[in-house]
Amino acid sequence: MDLQLSDVGGLERRRHRRHQVKNETFTFSGKYTGTLVDISKGGLAIQCAVFENDPVFSTHIDIFDAKSRFFLSELPFSVVGEVQPVPASAFSLLMIKRFSMQFGPLTSEQVTQVERFITEHTIVDS
Repeated sequence: MDLQLSDVGGLERRRHRRHQVKNETFTFSGKYTGTLVDISKGGLAIQCAVFENDPVFSTHIDIFDAKSRFFLSELPFSVVGEVQPVPASAFSLLMIKRFSMQFGPLTSEQVTQVERFITEHTIVDS
């Protein structure tokens, strides 16, 4: 279990190290499409365009890496946080938001696929 300190000096809730993705990787949940920011064995973070109301995601998310054509479907999750990394313009209804998502119970095959994705499709820290 890898516990990490947060930027504000407290202990984070995360138990797993996050990994940035190498290629542009898309996520799909219901009618919402986003880009994968990072992933861990316990969850992921995505960015997506949001209009006036926050999205109501389905209970599962799909991951697609366009370059390698890697596809992982039906990962159960729940949203555990959201941040607006770029200030919204007063003249725009469109905002970009980052959503942190924790995986729900994964099958052994899904765990293997998430681990494979992390090994093959994320940036290795030096």
